[in-house]
Amino acid sequence: MYDYLIGGACNFAVDREWAERAIERMPWLRAAARSNRAFLRRAVITCAEAGVRQYLDLGSGIPTGESVHQMARRVLPDSRVVYVDNEEVAVAHSMLTLGGETGVGIVEADMRHVTAVLRNPVTRRLLNFEEPIGLLMTASLYYLPDADEAAAMAARYKSLLAPGSHVVLSHTTLDQRQRDMLELGAVLEMTKSLTSSATPRSREWIAAVLDGLEMLDPGLVYPSCWRPDSARPVDDTPWHDSMLAAVARKA
Repeated sequence: MYDYLIGGACNFAVDREWAERAIERMPWLRAAARSNRAFLRRAVITCAEAGVRQYLDLGSGIPTGESVHQMARRVLPDSRVVYVDNEEVAVAHSMLTLGGETGVGIVEADMRHVTAVLRNPVTRRLLNFEEPIGLLMTASLYYLPDADEAAAMAARYKSLLAPGSHVVLSHTTLDQRQRDMLELGAVLEMTKSLTSSATPRSREWIAAVLDGLEMLDPGLVYPSCWRPDSARPVDDTPWHDSMLAAVARKA
């Protein structure tokens, strides 16, 4: 569904059908997905401008449009990326699309299994954890229903990062658009047989994931408000309230 929402080409008829059903309930959903993807691009470029040359993308999904390694290589052409996902379709598409790319690796693993991810030969070949890494957790933690497990997993990854590493995070939130989020929950219930269901969380919980790190300006904000490309005022539309996003640096 996500690939279809952001305008990608790697989706199936069933994805499009469920996405359109979701959009009927939540007209802002496509804009929210694209806003999150645009945030990822700006965040990765920010990391690269800070000298980060290697990235671990957790829950990377199906490659679509401009991938993370392409974003980073706008600034640093030698950037390396490991994409991690546990869904067969996402991994197969990643292998097909990115398999021949130098400095790019795909790991089929559950991101909760930190040791398995980090000990994977692909990860060990491409990433050096003694140097700064960009840890990407965009639209991924909310697929872990157990809040304590999700927080502990994020903390484990953070603890292994070298100084100068950056964490890029986006997560659905319940704080603002309660009604819209309840509708989102209803749609996700319909799609449980097709995909993992998402768990929105509070601003406080999302901020706590970045505890111990230096949050970059403008802090934890809606994705469209995080260092937007344009100086134009951001529209106050409902979809801005469906997610929160931030980038933080390890000192």
